[in-house]
Amino acid sequence: MTASTTAQSLPDRDGLPEDERAEQQAWRARYAHEVKDLVVHRLVPSPKLTIIVVSYRPREYLIECLQHLRAQTARDVPYEILLADSGGLEHLRSRTASLCDIDLRLRDGILLNEARNTAMAWARGEYVAIVDDDGLVAPTFVEVVCRIFEDPKIAAMRGRIVAKEHPYFCTLAGHYDRGDEMIEDALITEGHMAIRRRVYLLSGGFPDKLFGHEGIYLAYRIEKTFPGMRVVYAPELLMRHDYMDGLGKLIRKLRKFTTSVEEVTSVDKSEEFERYLQAYLSRKMPQRPLTLDQKIARSALRTIRFAVERAPAWAFKRPS
Repeated sequence: MTASTTAQSLPDRDGLPEDERAEQQAWRARYAHEVKDLVVHRLVPSPKLTIIVVSYRPREYLIECLQHLRAQTARDVPYEILLADSGGLEHLRSRTASLCDIDLRLRDGILLNEARNTAMAWARGEYVAIVDDDGLVAPTFVEVVCRIFEDPKIAAMRGRIVAKEHPYFCTLAGHYDRGDEMIEDALITEGHMAIRRRVYLLSGGFPDKLFGHEGIYLAYRIEKTFPGMRVVYAPELLMRHDYMDGLGKLIRKLRKFTTSVEEVTSVDKSEEFERYLQAYLSRKMPQRPLTLDQKIARSALRTIRFAVERAPAWAFKRPS
């Protein structure tokens, strides 16, 4: 049954820790102004896992994403799908209603990390996963998340990503596939990750205004707030997603990330975080070997990347 509701009428999950409850109240107060409406299509009692999908002006890919999230093999795990609507979803609402449980309608054009944090405030699961609205998760996604979190030392995980339709563009994303072994990593696939909700809230979440390296910063905050807990790359947590689907998106993405190091260090100017960031960025991480044609494609794309990164900003301005 679909109904408009309020935050207060959403029942908490059973056994909600008091420190998480206090943070939840603080976060809901902080982000209340970002919420236009909260619509419950199906109330899942005491969900173990909340899956957050933030979407802004999507196309058909959102429906396919939600269909994959709904078609999970985990039959005995109560999980909810929370769709954080950042605007432009009106043309799909007649179809998304049956595919998500909570429809959190946000201020139009809200920044991505603000939307993630707002959604996290209203999520109810002990664990929370964040999935890009154009990503297709494996049918075992929920099972894998819950099984890995059986280890109480694991605070958060990022998954393996393989190409959906554009394998050559994905050759620039060496961080997508770290191979077949679980290793220590940061949350650098922010749109394909899972975390204990309590850990996210008490660690401060993603910085609202940051775009780029927010997953590294959150891993650092987890290490500071929960010493001894782990952030890992989980190869069994699989999603199909394209790093980009054309040269236009390549240029836009590169222009956004050219200042990402400067932006993330402006959030935390401490020498300790600077050392953490540089240690992570310089760390030699495993990558899936490429085929010959993929290596050729990567070389060509790196040449384009080199040119874009060194071009003046005015070169990409549209004529008035």
